Amino acid sequence: MYPILGRYGRFFLYSYTVMIGLGIMAGFALTAWRARRARAGDNWLAGSLDGLLVALVGGLVGGRIAFIGVHWHYFQQRPAEAWQIWQGGLSYHGALLAGLLALWIWWAIDGRQQESFSAYAALFAPGLALGSAFGWLACWLEGCAYGRETTLALWSATLPDHFGVFAVRYQTQLLGLGFSLTVFLLVIARHRHWQSGRLFWFTLFGLSCGRLLVTLWRGDDVPTISTIRLDTFLEATLAFMSLILLQYTMRD
Repeated sequence: MYPILGRYGRFFLYSYTVMIGLGIMAGFALTAWRARRARAGDNWLAGSLDGLLVALVGGLVGGRIAFIGVHWHYFQQRPAEAWQIWQGGLSYHGALLAGLLALWIWWAIDGRQQESFSAYAALFAPGLALGSAFGWLACWLEGCAYGRETTLALWSATLPDHFGVFAVRYQTQLLGLGFSLTVFLLVIARHRHWQSGRLFWFTLFGLSCGRLLVTLWRGDDVPTISTIRLDTFLEATLAFMSLILLQYTMRD
C-alpha cells in the first residue's frame, strides 16, 4: 500500500486524493469527447459538462456524508476529521445515489424532458465505469476495501488491514479494478450502437454485478443485515433494479 505519494513541507500528497482527482478529470474528458461527437453545437456540450459537474458535486457530498454515517462512532469522537476527504473515505453507494439524484434534478430543471433521463444519463456511462476503476485503484493504494484473510491463492497477497495488521488477504481492490475495466471496455465497444438509456443501465448492471462478487471476499468492517453485509445487499438491489430498467429500455 502507498497511502502517501510524497511530502512537501507540512503538506502530504495522498494517493487516494490523486487517484480520485485523476478519475474525475478522465471522466470529464471522456464525457466531453462523447458529447461533442453525439450532438452538434457548443450549447449541448456545455450543458452536458454542467450536468456532469452537478453529479460530481452531489456524489462527493453524498459519498462523504454516507461514509461518515456508516462510521459515525469514529467521527463522533473525531469531528475535525469529518471533512478531511483527502485522507480517504467515500461511500460508493452514497456517491452513486446522490450523484444520480443530482443529475436527475439537473435534467429536470435544465429542460431536457424532450428525451428520457435514461437516454441523457447514457452520455455519462463510460465515465462512470472509468471512475469506478480509478476508485478501486485509489482504494488499493490507500488500503481501503481490503480482503478477508485466506491461504495462498492466485488473487491473494500479504496486505494490511486498517489497523496495520498484515496477513494473507484477497486482493479485492484489484478484483474490483479488473471488473470495472471490463465493464468500461464493453461500454466503449457498444456506445455507438446503444444510443438510448440501455447503455447507462447496462453499465450500472455490470458494475453492480462485479462489486457484488467482490463483496464475497471483502474483509473490511461494514454494517450487516442479519448475517449479510450491507454492501452485498445494496449491490444485489442495484443489480436487480438496473436489470429491470435495462429490460424496460430495450422496448424503446
